[in-house]
Amino acid sequence: MRSVETRCTYRTSRRRASTAAETDCLVAHLQTLLDAGNTVVAAELDMRVIAVADHVIDLEPGAGDASGTVVAAGTPAHVADKGVGASAGYLTAALQAATTATPS
Repeated sequence: MRSVETRCTYRTSRRRASTAAETDCLVAHLQTLLDAGNTVVAAELDMRVIAVADHVIDLEPGAGDASGTVVAAGTPAHVADKGVGASAGYLTAALQAATTATPS
């Protein structure tokens, strides 16, 4: 296994959202782990990260008996196309943004 030197910081905080640069850095780190043959499991709310996942399990938000119910599972495109759950619309937008983004 090769050693990879990284030069970015990804901070999580309840007080602020992550910046786009931090999210890009996180996705790059996760891809490095995957490229090295590792499995990555993450609980994530940022649709840009979810849009590049191999598999998504969408859970119903909220409190009480209905929270945590699986509403969709599969590839990001499948979950978005299913159109159920609170995440579907946001995931659709993130997938569209990912396909229309131009490299810098």
